Amino acid sequence: MTARTAQHGTIRLERTFKARPARVFAAWAEPKARAKWDVPGHWVIAKQTFDFREGGRELKRFGPQDDPRFVADTLYIDVVPQRRIVFSYSMTSRGTPISVSLTTVELSPDGPNTHLLLTEQIVFLDGNDNAANREEGLASMLDKIGETL
Repeated sequence: MTARTAQHGTIRLERTFKARPARVFAAWAEPKARAKWDVPGHWVIAKQTFDFREGGRELKRFGPQDDPRFVADTLYIDVVPQRRIVFSYSMTSRGTPISVSLTTVELSPDGPNTHLLLTEQIVFLDGNDNAANREEGLASMLDKIGETL
C-alpha cells in the first residue's frame, strides 16, 4: 500500500515592478498579457480557459514542451482591481493530485512603482511536489511579469 502524506508549506515572494498598480494588475487580468508569463521557465501552455473575475474558474494544461502533463484548476475568490487577487487552485499531474493552494496577491503603490506580495499556502499530496519546486516556479513567473512590464 502506498503511504498517503500531506506536507504543508507557505511561500512568500515580493517584487517591486517599475509600473503602476493598474498595469501590474492588468498583467493578471488580461488574457494576452498573462499568456506571456503564466508558466514557469520555458514551459508551455497547451490549453487554457480564462475567466478572471470573482467567482471565475479557469483550467490550464501546461508543462514542458514535449510533456504538458500538469493541470491547474483555479477559482478566483476575491478580486479587488489594482489591489488584491485571492484564488485557490488544485494541481494534478497526469490525473494524479499533487497539491492544493490558497494564493493571495497584494499590490500597493510604491512611488511610481508597484510592490507585489504573493503569499501561497499549500498542501503537497503524497510527496508528488515540494515547496522548493513550487517556490522556484512562482519566482520564475514573477520575474517574467517584470520582464513583460
